[in-house]
Amino acid sequence: MNELGSAAAKPPTAAPMPTAPTEAGWRRDVWPGIHWIQECGGHRAGIARAVLASGADWYAPGNELHVPQNAYLLAGERTLLWDTLSPASGHILLPALDELLGGRPLDYLALSHPDVPHAGNTMQVLRRYPDCRLVAPATGETHALYHLDDAMKVGPDDEIDLGGLRVRFPEATFLDAAIHTWMSEATTRTLFTVDWMGFPHQSGECLRRTDEIDTAVDVGRLEEFHSRVMFWFQYVVPSKVVAATDALATRFDGYGFAPAHGLPIPGEDAAPYYERLNEVVRRVAAGGRGGVL
Repeated sequence: MNELGSAAAKPPTAAPMPTAPTEAGWRRDVWPGIHWIQECGGHRAGIARAVLASGADWYAPGNELHVPQNAYLLAGERTLLWDTLSPASGHILLPALDELLGGRPLDYLALSHPDVPHAGNTMQVLRRYPDCRLVAPATGETHALYHLDDAMKVGPDDEIDLGGLRVRFPEATFLDAAIHTWMSEATTRTLFTVDWMGFPHQSGECLRRTDEIDTAVDVGRLEEFHSRVMFWFQYVVPSKVVAATDALATRFDGYGFAPAHGLPIPGEDAAPYYERLNEVVRRVAAGGRGGVL
């Protein structure tokens, strides 16, 4: 079966939103089989000032502004955790996992890349679930530095059948580190894009999908994140990046996004985001880096 799965497949409807964080931390079902664990993070006052100065209408003065970290637990007949949040939120991640798994084993821990916000709780997770198989990107030359030598290495031709869910590891179109992979899941038609497609949100929007908030995720909002994190866009030839983005849109047509630093975007809403990111690339290439995160 190819990466896109059945042409007739449609992304399922999400479970109801939580009204408040539980004792296990911030977590919810984002759609059946995929559980979302969020580290909302503290208020980013510097970014908030920049947003206000830009005149953006999606941010209300006085609200907190967050750049979240997200981890996702995929639960079929077997289970897989994608990324781990930062060490500051181990107290959120581990109780959430315990509650979501309900006594089931964690079969796989897959890391997108070894940056602290993504892999910072790896050892805590493996100590809690000692039979879990660590999964790491096959690409890169510094696996020993990050203690990933003994991990199961995966690349674009590899998949893991979770029983009811099936994940693959497409090459990351936009890398965040030398050791890096994205992930896709065919049944729910979800693309886990890591840093790319990230954006800030304000208080009241934690643990919400984009179709559950009242504010727009427009070009300016995406630019606030990408011009700081993927600032290398200032050095690119925009037409080449646009071509790569357009190819990605064709390959994953109908897939939703589950980014590491934004809010999940349902597949039926995903198509316009590719062109918004193309415009972000043009802006950053012309105007340079937007600041630091």
